[in-house]
Amino acid sequence: MLASLLYPYDDDAKDLIDGWLAELSSEGCIARYEVDGTSYLQISAWLEHQKIDKPSASKLPEIPGKSRKLAKAREDSSAEGKGKEGRGEDSGEPSHGDDSSPPSPPVVAIPLVDSSEYPVTAEMIAEWSQAYPAVDVEQQLREMRAWSIANPSNRKTPRGVNSFIVRWLGKEQDSGKGGARRAHQQDLGVFV
Repeated sequence: MLASLLYPYDDDAKDLIDGWLAELSSEGCIARYEVDGTSYLQISAWLEHQKIDKPSASKLPEIPGKSRKLAKAREDSSAEGKGKEGRGEDSGEPSHGDDSSPPSPPVVAIPLVDSSEYPVTAEMIAEWSQAYPAVDVEQQLREMRAWSIANPSNRKTPRGVNSFIVRWLGKEQDSGKGGARRAHQQDLGVFV
């Protein structure tokens, strides 16, 4: 059925689609399961990437032994103002894999405009550190936290905080200050 819907004019698709799904499953992009003889698949991290106006419970059966979260309601995109954050474009947030492993505890939490805090995990720091090798990412996140505490009227929304982090890290990377700091740390024998 999936092959005929996605590739209606491709005769080979029906023979290849099971292999494609197996590859997506092995990479953690989807979870395949069966309930009462019917096959299903669930897209991993679907709720992290979808904004739903009126969330409701799924009509599909859950993965056996796993509970399903209800989607959060769509946020008002005008709260952040103009720019990429308000338009729902890619935020640059590192991916977090599927929901099967428990989240690691936050290393830093950035205060948001709605008085909640955005938790930043060690995995997120590691991924940003690869993207911005000349930056002490953990220190910059502590500075973002301090800045957010000192500037409550400029705090970010839950939807815009990832773009804020990536812009901040990018500016630090481009400034050249981070590279000099890393070189100095290596001269001292401190390896980050």
